Amino acid sequence: MSELITTYLRDHHAGSAAGVAAFRRVASSHGDPHVRAEVAQLCEQVEEDQRSLEDVMASLDVKPATLKDLSARAGEKVGRLKINERISSRSPLSDVDELEALILATEGKSLLWTLLAELEEPRLDRDRLTRLHERAREQSEQLNRLHLNQAGKLKSS
Repeated sequence: MSELITTYLRDHHAGSAAGVAAFRRVASSHGDPHVRAEVAQLCEQVEEDQRSLEDVMASLDVKPATLKDLSARAGEKVGRLKINERISSRSPLSDVDELEALILATEGKSLLWTLLAELEEPRLDRDRLTRLHERAREQSEQLNRLHLNQAGKLKSS
């Protein structure tokens, strides 16, 4: 396995560490209970996707990079500190921004599965990677619907 693919997988694993944390946070703190419930269901899938990435990495003898994972999780926490027009209360803009971050995470994951499926690597299960890619696309579509619904609420705030 090339060093570039090893780095790529480790970078995506770090991204998945931050992504799982973000999904968990939105599932517990989003301003809309309907969004919290849907994101909680998606969070279970995202955690499964992270385990799938770890399976792929293990099949290629690649271990996660602990320092990258810790840095990504720390970056996710620091990203929460952004103020959206309000200091003492949660802004409706935060609800929109958080969904956008989750959409970007699922889009990145979709690109990962697509790239891996294109590699000429016999240790990779292309059918599984295709299913993971399709699921990431479905997750992204679901998040996009939630995002558009939340964006409509900005008009009334």
